[in-house]
Amino acid sequence: MVLSYPLFEIPFIGIYLIVLAFVFGAVFASFITCTAWRVVRHEDWMGGHSHCDTCGHELSTADLFPVVSYIALKGKCRYCGSKVPPRDLIFEIILGLVFAATLWLHGAVDAVVIATLTLEVLLLGLSLADWDSGVIPDGFLAAILVVWIMTVGFMPEMQKYAVEGLIASACVGFAMVIVTAIIGKVKNTKMSYGPAKLAMCLMLFCRIQGAVIAVSIAVVLGVVFALVCKSKNRKISLAPAISIGVIVALILKDIIGIVFQIHFV
Repeated sequence: MVLSYPLFEIPFIGIYLIVLAFVFGAVFASFITCTAWRVVRHEDWMGGHSHCDTCGHELSTADLFPVVSYIALKGKCRYCGSKVPPRDLIFEIILGLVFAATLWLHGAVDAVVIATLTLEVLLLGLSLADWDSGVIPDGFLAAILVVWIMTVGFMPEMQKYAVEGLIASACVGFAMVIVTAIIGKVKNTKMSYGPAKLAMCLMLFCRIQGAVIAVSIAVVLGVVFALVCKSKNRKISLAPAISIGVIVALILKDIIGIVFQIHFV
């Protein structure tokens, strides 16, 4: 069963939904950045209340409005006056824009766009967790698999979608496992298979065409992130590179495919 609502069938409704997507993106970014922060520090991410990292004061509802609260408080804690790092604000704006762009470019509200938006939230969280700790939490990977399982039955051409996703997952995952093992052997060190597991989960959504785009972007960005991490003498974090590659592939794969056909077919 495929449920789909054309975004611009009624222009006003389409614009309204895009604005709403930005708002929801900012809200979910606020939630997932806090979740990633707690996961990295082994805190209870489901319970407890948000608090100031400096004075420990519990934050009120007025302090937690995405974007608005940061601007209203001029980037400072209401209670101790300490400066709040702008990272959360930046990611709230970025995810809001990514949500809006995803909905606008897809042009419809359906299982595909819902799965993509949910995936974008999870990828932001695990990317921040990996960047802060050098570890990709298995909980995020499990959540990605749950999203795929829950949405695959509502996808257009469900059987083709599932088969191509499994093929892309197996091929990319196997290749990354082999490369990781070889690098570990050459460097005589224990390598993390977290990036390989992440890629296997994400390729389920990209399928074959999207996998080519995602892997191409991820390889280039992976080199950049590796160089940055090496210059800062810290663990190499590849989750951000893989996540960006997949998000771009999911948003733009149809457009890029058309461009490739025009130039190369």
